[in-house]
Amino acid sequence: MPLAESRQRAERAYVLREVACLPWSKVAQQLGYRSVGAAQSAVARYAARNPLPNAQEAAAGIIARKRHAISIGMTSLAAAQKNGDHRTVAQLLDALTRADAELAKLYGLGSENVNVNVRVQQTPEQIIEETRDRLIASFNQQKAIES
Repeated sequence: MPLAESRQRAERAYVLREVACLPWSKVAQQLGYRSVGAAQSAVARYAARNPLPNAQEAAAGIIARKRHAISIGMTSLAAAQKNGDHRTVAQLLDALTRADAELAKLYGLGSENVNVNVRVQQTPEQIIEETRDRLIASFNQQKAIES
């Protein structure tokens, strides 16, 4: 099998296993691998050739795409405004506002990191006893209302 076809089959195997979560036996059977081990090896080689980006690389890609999308939106907004297309202007302003909010989140803007320190001063036994007492009191109160 030519290298290009082999790599395409490995990519399909990767998708079937990692995305569709098919069992190895089904992956091997569907794609014509001679064994489960052959399918596993193909997927391992594919994953090694195509590593997932780390968080920093992924964030950089997302930010670049967001910036590009915002740029296109701004160009379209100017054209819609020039043409007097108020409906499109409103829709684009809404979309751009959401895109700005998403971009701000990626930069960590607008979110407060709050540290909460909690000191538990009761033992689990004390908590259970207190809860039991409240339940008994509630039960007795309900019983008194019904009588």
